[in-house]
Amino acid sequence: MAAGATAGTWMLVLSLWGTVVGGQNITARMGEPLVLNCKGAPKKPPQQLEWKLNTGRTEAWKVLSPQGSPWDSVARVLPNGSLLLPAVGIQDEGTFRCRATNRHGKETKSNYRVRVYQIPGKPEIIDPASELMAGIPNKVGTCVSEGGYPAGTLSWHLDGKPLIPDGKGVSVKEEIRRHPETGLFTLQSELMVTPARGGTAHPTFSCSFSPGIPRRRALNTAPIQPSVWEPVPLEEVRLVVEPEGGAVVPGGTVTLTCEAPAQPPPQIHWVKDGMPLPLPPSPILLLPEVEPQDQGTYSCVATHPSHGSQESRSVSISIIETGEDGPTTGDVGGSGLGTLALVLGILGGLGIATLLIGIIIWRRRRLRGEER
Repeated sequence: MAAGATAGTWMLVLSLWGTVVGGQNITARMGEPLVLNCKGAPKKPPQQLEWKLNTGRTEAWKVLSPQGSPWDSVARVLPNGSLLLPAVGIQDEGTFRCRATNRHGKETKSNYRVRVYQIPGKPEIIDPASELMAGIPNKVGTCVSEGGYPAGTLSWHLDGKPLIPDGKGVSVKEEIRRHPETGLFTLQSELMVTPARGGTAHPTFSCSFSPGIPRRRALNTAPIQPSVWEPVPLEEVRLVVEPEGGAVVPGGTVTLTCEAPAQPPPQIHWVKDGMPLPLPPSPILLLPEVEPQDQGTYSCVATHPSHGSQESRSVSISIIETGEDGPTTGDVGGSGLGTLALVLGILGGLGIATLLIGIIIWRRRRLRGEER
């Protein structure tokens, strides 16, 4: 806007005394000096003028004059009638009025509305994503701006164009905090997107901070360019048990492995006798030192973010009970061996009996032959 515009425009003129403003609405950078001109005031004493201040430091109008004392280190009237604020701060925001009477008795009033600002450091994207999955919500990153006043705003861009949150494919979670001592603001903006299938493989995201004051350029972050992956469909879920068959001696170990090929890998949860087990997701379930309460029917459920859930077939885990002379109850192999041993024992006993009977008959015949 050109100099000499109508009242209400923003003007900032540097002079020996700091920032001198001749308009009604002014902005000043925090910590820097600010000089307000009293229009119509004689340049040299004697002067008839009065300043009134209503700011964050005052409960009512504060009055200052050339004849009065300075207001601590906050403000003082200069010899030419202007008002000096050596280091303007947030509490100096407010209304400033000056009423001056020249040597001819003409009265002139000056009114100012003062606002202060502080430009924050360059915003940055923390925890940026390196990979995104098409078809499902992904966190891109969190944009952070610290140390600004007034608060300002953060906005996201995709491939150089503004990214408008729609609550579906694009959502933004914002947070604003204010420092209790300095009064400066910290802004955070977390971006979630759902990339379209078959879309750009390497989209470019960036974030910008817009100050809450006019005619100030936006500050931009460095761009990030994550890769977008297309999800691989979930195939049939297989459950492998070791030892095969799921039968184990007391105190033995059983390993269940859930095989669910997909991209990204699904979350695996375990089910026993139809009830979910309260365990963290894992593709492997280890049962060390199996006890009777570990017996039952097991299965695994694979949950994929874009393909839902799929359950495997069930397998039974049982314990092989053993006695002093080997496997007994609950072991089909041990029972068969016991029956075979019993049969062999009986056959062996019959053979021995037959042999003894044969020997006795032979000896009797021999004795009869000798008598003859």
